[in-house]
Amino acid sequence: MLAGSYAIVVVAALALLLSLLAVSAETLHTCDDSGYTANSTFQANLNRLAAALSANASASPEGYSTHAFGTAPDQANGMALCRGDTNASSCATCVAAGFRDAQQACPLRKGATVYQDACTLRLAGSPFLDFLRQDQWIASELFPIVVVAPGSVEADDAWFITAVRKIFTAVINSAAATGTNSTRKYFATGEIGFDPKIHGLAQCVPDLTPAQCRDCLGHAFKQVTQFLNGRPPWNDAFAVWCSLRYSVSPIYDGRAMLQLPAPPATPPVATGMPTSSSGRKRSAAGISAGIACFTVLVLSLSVFSFLRFKRRTKALKNSYSPKKVGRAQFTLFDLPTLQEATEHFSEKNKLGEGGFGTVYKGILFDGQEIAVKKLIGRTGHGLLQLHNELRVLAELQHKNLVMLHGFCSDRNDTLLVYEYIKNGSLDNFLFDDSNRNELKWEQQYNIILGIAKGILYLHEDSSTRIIHRDLKPNNILLDDDMEPKIADFGVARLLGEGHTHTGTSGIVGTLGYIAPEYVMGIISPKIDIFSFGVLVLEIVTRRSNCSYDHSTVNLLTDVWEHWTKGTMSQMLPQSLDGYSRTQALRCTHVGLLCVQPDPDDRPDISSVVSMLTRDSMELHLPAQPAFFFGRESPSTSGSDGQSTYVYGRSGFMLKQGISVNGITITELDPR
Repeated sequence: MLAGSYAIVVVAALALLLSLLAVSAETLHTCDDSGYTANSTFQANLNRLAAALSANASASPEGYSTHAFGTAPDQANGMALCRGDTNASSCATCVAAGFRDAQQACPLRKGATVYQDACTLRLAGSPFLDFLRQDQWIASELFPIVVVAPGSVEADDAWFITAVRKIFTAVINSAAATGTNSTRKYFATGEIGFDPKIHGLAQCVPDLTPAQCRDCLGHAFKQVTQFLNGRPPWNDAFAVWCSLRYSVSPIYDGRAMLQLPAPPATPPVATGMPTSSSGRKRSAAGISAGIACFTVLVLSLSVFSFLRFKRRTKALKNSYSPKKVGRAQFTLFDLPTLQEATEHFSEKNKLGEGGFGTVYKGILFDGQEIAVKKLIGRTGHGLLQLHNELRVLAELQHKNLVMLHGFCSDRNDTLLVYEYIKNGSLDNFLFDDSNRNELKWEQQYNIILGIAKGILYLHEDSSTRIIHRDLKPNNILLDDDMEPKIADFGVARLLGEGHTHTGTSGIVGTLGYIAPEYVMGIISPKIDIFSFGVLVLEIVTRRSNCSYDHSTVNLLTDVWEHWTKGTMSQMLPQSLDGYSRTQALRCTHVGLLCVQPDPDDRPDISSVVSMLTRDSMELHLPAQPAFFFGRESPSTSGSDGQSTYVYGRSGFMLKQGISVNGITITELDPR
């Protein structure tokens, strides 16, 4: 049966197996048996296929593409499907990374399937879409890869299983129903109340009929629900044609499409009531004995709590005062101290959640406010090495870096303790409609410059060079004076190269901010420059490069198209005038220079600071940025390659040429 050749073996996700996979099971591979020789015709067709899939999937409204190059026996066939909430640049990055992973995991194999957090990629030496024909489709022959997270969440078994089944049913029904629209984009997300929530996701390949989508997801439902008894934190079922997932942490961007009420609490099991008079007497005696035991228990607990409180107070005063380490006040915290400070990491104290972990607000015994980050997974370091790494990070002192006070390592938990920053993260001010008018241009410019100075310290001025690798708005915090402070610096170094929350094994970062060469495993300070460039363009335009908006491809594309047309003012706040507009245009120019595809064409951070602060400094014209998905446009560097901008307080002008490629001085403010 043709379907059997595309069936995937079920993986029993034991802890030992999971230790060999990515921590969050975000990158999985299966390889076909048929092989090919290096530098062959098939290899050439495969390379053409990879480029086409990345470009076509990212340009498709469904995030989906199928293609074939060559003829048998050298024909290369492929399919790429991006998660339904990814934008074009994130989709292209994921597909390109998936192809690289397939080449590494399945060398010289004609067929491979790669499952990542943000996309699925299928490569084969023969056509495989025939399986979707009605006379070939047999859902029972789909055996998804089922991956179960180690550990368990604290919940009643029956309640947890009911909640997961409820959210799976909702997202399956919703995803299958969306296949009736014109785009046939089978995708649904949902969340249900828990501590804090259970998130669900369902998706099918657009080529399926609604009935096939429901069949595929229904079969995945049967497979994945077999592993619910242990209450795992997440559980994923991946097949070529569909995927079904749940997690107690977010597995999609933005707000869930479905908001579901939590199931009612499981009632206690009835024990039966005695009916005879002797039974009533025994009940009365039991109640009396129970009251007496309860009284003794309360007294015992009161004494125990009083003694424990005294010991805790003494420990806080004597054992956990900050110890001077180099230039830093570095503290080793115990877990009970941080649990007490955060009210046992209660939901009401949660400040945010990101790729590295969840952050909670806490108040120490002496009244000091702190932010506690619970890292995802183990660090992979021994305690002594962990201590040494964190001591290095704690010694990095700069006004544009969040101060690291210390850490706690307890069994499988590693927690970092930072200073508490009242105003929260930059993304709340840029992209939240309720806060977006609170930032004035002077503050926006100061934030851009402050971030640059913080990166300058990490790259060039600190005792040890740190490459951040995950610069983005929610890793930039704003203090009471709206001064930016970079958070999570050095966490990538701490967790090691194996940590990932992008779906691509071996890298750390967030799709939309990752430099193109970093996807290929090339690490240098220029990957931070690329992320900084994206940040600058987001701050200037107050638009996110990772927004889930069907009306636009991505921010880099829109900025470049306006830049080349000389209409950049349309993307700037209309309230800007005079020198403020000139500064915004200069920042846009710097941002475009920072997002060049070739890292050698990007400036280093010291040059960036000079560009931002020196009005008379000449800025070379940028070329087309990376992840540009518009119509191909010629370079704006001019025929002689020497044209430059000079920005001044009265406007800006082009040096060595009035107009280059349609960019004119029409942005000048009236005198």
